[in-house]
Amino acid sequence: MAEHWSHPLDTLPFDTVPPAGHYGVADMTGVAARRIEGLSIATLAPARGAEAAITETMRQALAMELPGASRAVFAGARTLIGTAPGRWLALSSLDRDIAGTLRAALGPLAAITDQSDAFIALDLAGPKVADTLAKGALIDLDPRVFLPGMAATTVLAHIGITLWRREEATWRLLVARSFEAALLRFLVSSAAEYGFELDARG
Repeated sequence: MAEHWSHPLDTLPFDTVPPAGHYGVADMTGVAARRIEGLSIATLAPARGAEAAITETMRQALAMELPGASRAVFAGARTLIGTAPGRWLALSSLDRDIAGTLRAALGPLAAITDQSDAFIALDLAGPKVADTLAKGALIDLDPRVFLPGMAATTVLAHIGITLWRREEATWRLLVARSFEAALLRFLVSSAAEYGFELDARG
């Protein structure tokens, strides 16, 4: 007999972040989500004509290459994501103030804005991540197409996100803090058929 379960969001107010726990099919975890705490986040935009100088300074001062749009590069605890031509997102679990680190290195070459309080980040893992995201994504997230090192600034279930793959089995997702409840509700609802494990905090 097929297994049935009550919808995990039936009794949860729409603006409430789902609590940690297991949702959907018991004894299966097709998708696991873990919120990443302590990230320092900043946006980076070059001054007019300064992109070449920024590229060289980033390479010399921070040992990082500037990625093209829709790409991500990693250097230890730091990540740079190309979100659009000439626009980047920097994340770090090492620097307590990545915006300050970038300003110290680049000076007037770039406009840098701290975004640490504006976003939350999630690690997504499991064999059904791509299937879950495909239910709300506007782009092709087939793991054979969306390879490690690729990134996208896109819409997922009408919610603006930045998504990237750090490793073969690891997807990361950044969303505005005000959309945390909506995003997690989408993940709970979409991954319940595979079994969804939501960790409290990472």
